[in-house]
Parts: sequence; structure tokens; C-alpha cells
Amino acid sequence: MARMGLVHIASFVRELDGQCTLLSISGDRLVAGSRQGDIACWSITSGSEIWRSKVDGPCSDSDTNGKTLFFTESDKIHAVDLETGEFLWSIDLEGSTDFVRFAGSGIWATSSVYNIEIQDYYEATVWLIDVEGSVLEKWGIEGRAWSLASTQEEAIVGLSRPKCGYAVVSSESGPEYFPLGNDSPVTMGVVSDSGVLYLGHSDGGISEISEEGIFTHPAGSSAITSLYVSDDWVAGMDSGRVSSGDRLGGWSIDLGGLVDLVIMGPSSKGDVCVWSSSWTGESKLALLDKKSGEVDFELFHGSRIEVGFSTDRAIALGDSRGNIFLIEQDVLLRRLQQIDEGEDYDERKSLLRRRIRDLRRE
Repeated sequence: MARMGLVHIASFVRELDGQCTLLSISGDRLVAGSRQGDIACWSITSGSEIWRSKVDGPCSDSDTNGKTLFFTESDKIHAVDLETGEFLWSIDLEGSTDFVRFAGSGIWATSSVYNIEIQDYYEATVWLIDVEGSVLEKWGIEGRAWSLASTQEEAIVGLSRPKCGYAVVSSESGPEYFPLGNDSPVTMGVVSDSGVLYLGHSDGGISEISEEGIFTHPAGSSAITSLYVSDDWVAGMDSGRVSSGDRLGGWSIDLGGLVDLVIMGPSSKGDVCVWSSSWTGESKLALLDKKSGEVDFELFHGSRIEVGFSTDRAIALGDSRGNIFLIEQDVLLRRLQQIDEGEDYDERKSLLRRRIRDLRRE
């Protein structure tokens, strides 16, 4: 039997113009954006395309309040009606836009300016925008923002050089800078559902910031390239190692290559597992038991997979060629059962099945 690919287990596959850089799921809506500025929305239930638009690109980050999609691209931030694809407003920011977060009555965003001579980011800005698209306030900060978490009152930004650590930005006091137990540059950050902030560092450390204080966790010895938080953190590194926090068993496994993505998604057992995508000239997706780190099974894909978004019952993945894969729990279990029963998953037959499925959904 040929090695399994994503197309073998996907509920549907859709395409963008260019490398996928943005994914979001809200209710029945799957939204994807590309480096070339293509942005499209599909119904998860039917697989049909609901709307598609084109901006300058690259699309970089998004958030939603369930009705409106807020997304960044190039030096702009846009608000789009999720149902119709209508652009409600667009505003220009200074420099390249990085992150956007919806926070109740407003939207927080960050942008940065790159200096070609020093080959580094030398200036960054945190923005507060109301839901109608008016800039309420902006603050310059030291160092590029490598992560953004927010509440209605403040934004929390992970920083690299020259001000390694993090900044808390509020309307009352502006930016305030705080050190971490780890002085190496922040490479990325995520926030848990309970509001705990996790920052990954270039030396393989994880900083956990909560009301109880700041805690440092050793994940490995190389730069954190992907970070996800569920019951605890899971981190991927450029060495190929994937590690978890103690509440997930504190395991560590070397998968080889550079880890582009770690994310929770549906498993072959009907629950949730860790999906890891690592790159070695092809993408290897390893599905790992979230409590032990043991490899359940592996998938392979010819293009690089760096973007993912998951819900309780589904995961969406985007690749460097603009392919968007939706994998749903029920469909995954059914496909794996067919394989266990000996069904031939020749690649050409699989592609034919995919085309027939897509025609039925159009």
C-alpha cells in the first residue's frame, strides 16, 4: 500500500492562489488567505465556496467575533462580513501588519518596520481600533511584536531584541516593559482559554505568565518554531523535537526535520491528539498521543504545511501551494477503517474519489 497522504483522509480539498498563510474556522465557515492576497470562505457542511476576494497580500493573521472577520495583510487591516464577504472597512497601518485580536468593544493590532541596512525590525506599533474601523490610539514599542494577547483593557506583547521580555499596553499607562526568567528573544506566543500567556524562546525555553507569576519551562535546546496550548503547552523546535508540558505528561520526541506546526486535532481513536508537521524536503505529519507522545500514525505530503486551525471535531491545514485540507473526526475514522479493511489507496484512485466528492458538493 502506498504511503498515506492528506488527500486520503480529507473531507474536502480546496485551493487558493498562492501559499496559504492564514486559516480560521468560525461555526460553519472555513476561511483561508494566501501570501498572494487571495482570501476565500467555504461552508464546512456543504464544501461549497461562499465568497472569494483579492487583496494585495500577504495575508498574515485573523480573528473573528463570529460575524465579522478581522484580518491583516501587507500594511492594512480589514473587516469582512463572514456571511457575504463584503468588506466593511479597511485602514492603513504603519509598516507591515503582524497580529490582530478582537477584544469585545475593540480590536488590537501590531505592525512593524523592517530596516534593510541592519536587516532587522527596528520599530513597532501597537494599535487600538474600534469595531467601526477608527483608530482610537497607537503606541510605539521597542522591538518587534512576536505574539499578541489581549483583553478589552490591555494588550500583552512578546518581544525580541532589543527589549527581550514582554510589554503590557493599556490606554491608561501606555507600554510597560517586563523581564522574563529567560533573556533569549521571544520567537512566538499563544494564550490559553483561561488567559495564561505562553512565550517560546530562541533557546528552546517556554515562559508561562499568569496571575500566579512567571514560570520558565525547558522544552529543548533549539528555537521554538511552533507553540500550541490545550491542557498544557506543546512546542515544536527547529531541531525536529516536539515536547509537552507536565500536565500533558512532560514527554519529548525527535521527529526529524524542522517542525513547522504543532496543533491539537482529531485522532484515530475518536478523541484529540497532537498533529505535528515537520519538513525534510516533504512534510511529515505525525499524529501523537497527547499524554505519551507516542506516534499513532504518519501522513506525508509533498508541499510544506505551516498553517493550521482546529476545533473540537475538525482540523484545517494549508500548504505552500495553496491547497486547503479539511479533516473531520468522523471522516478520519471512516477513512482509517477502510484502510484497515484493506481498501487500496492508490494515489490516482484517491484523487479520482476527491474529484467526485468535490463535484457532489458543488
